[in-house]
Amino acid sequence: MKLLVCATEYHPSGSGIANVAYNVVECLKEQGVECTVCSPTGPDIKLGSQKLIEKTGIFGMLYYWHRVSQYLKKNDYDALWLHNPFITGGDEFKHCLVTMHSTYYGESFHQVGSTPLLRIYKRFVSGLEKYCLVHMSKNARFTGVGKPVCEELEKIGIERDRIIYIPNGVDTEQFRPSPDKKLLRKKFGIPEDDIVLLSVGRLTPAKQPFTMIEVFSHIENKLENVTLCIAGKGELFEETKNLVQRMGLCRVLFLGYVDHDLDLPDLYACSDYYIMTSKYEGTPLTLLEAMASGLPCIVSDIPNLAGIVEDASCGVVVSFDEIQSAAHSVLDYVTKEHFKHAKSAKKYTMEKLDWKIVSEEYVNAIKKLSEEVL
Repeated sequence: MKLLVCATEYHPSGSGIANVAYNVVECLKEQGVECTVCSPTGPDIKLGSQKLIEKTGIFGMLYYWHRVSQYLKKNDYDALWLHNPFITGGDEFKHCLVTMHSTYYGESFHQVGSTPLLRIYKRFVSGLEKYCLVHMSKNARFTGVGKPVCEELEKIGIERDRIIYIPNGVDTEQFRPSPDKKLLRKKFGIPEDDIVLLSVGRLTPAKQPFTMIEVFSHIENKLENVTLCIAGKGELFEETKNLVQRMGLCRVLFLGYVDHDLDLPDLYACSDYYIMTSKYEGTPLTLLEAMASGLPCIVSDIPNLAGIVEDASCGVVVSFDEIQSAAHSVLDYVTKEHFKHAKSAKKYTMEKLDWKIVSEEYVNAIKKLSEEVL
């Protein structure tokens, strides 16, 4: 089978979409699927511009998908695998699987955005996204990386029988617990004997980093031996650092970009808890990586986070709408031992979310699509 994989980002550049596409493609290749990857950075076909996407957002993405459409008019594949596309379906898109990692509909519905102008932008892109998805070929099939994402696709107007839930996955060999926490902490300059809360990901409005800092300020006032480590940058990076300075917090450690393959596994392994205060998410890979690393998880009460943590029995779900109450819940959780949650987190990822398991679901979906086309 000849499969063309199209995404606006691909490993080692990018984040969520890039890593999902890469890990599944590697597993597909092992199963004999001939994969060609097309993204602004390749590795097989380079179309569009990563810099244009970074500078202009949706306009850069529209340019990329326009180039993909032109390319497909001149080239033929058995099946296509498209990640969060912004295209309207023609004949060249009949035999395609569309994977949605999140939706602008969801972001707009949850009013994600630090300014009114940004929320207006999200509404505009949400409408454009809806137009593109509902006008794709009726032969196209859709997958959502979270059950709420599948529900959002239905609300956009995609028929339920065209939607499949396939969760994100994780490399359970790469991300694992370590008995040498103190040694690993030296690598990152983390206090050896502290309770370490870890946050990984781009600092964006959807992740509510200001809320996380405000909650942690209450915890720092109560505990002397606690550190919040923040890995990643993003549009709110400087503003978040400024907030920490204004609040006079001294136990927040900003690590900036951490290499996903070389350093990130060690960072998870030397931490004690994982924390996400997000207002909206798809199914974040960072949560699954933390679970595979044996970290008890502290997450906000949104479906895509709460559902996984509750199903795995590996942490606590917190409402971050009221800062003081949230801080009390987090403080109560981190001052107790949670060996059972740590063990459950690792077990859940190994049994249900290893990339080999997840890729098999994609193989079946793609093969079924090809059979339907034939």
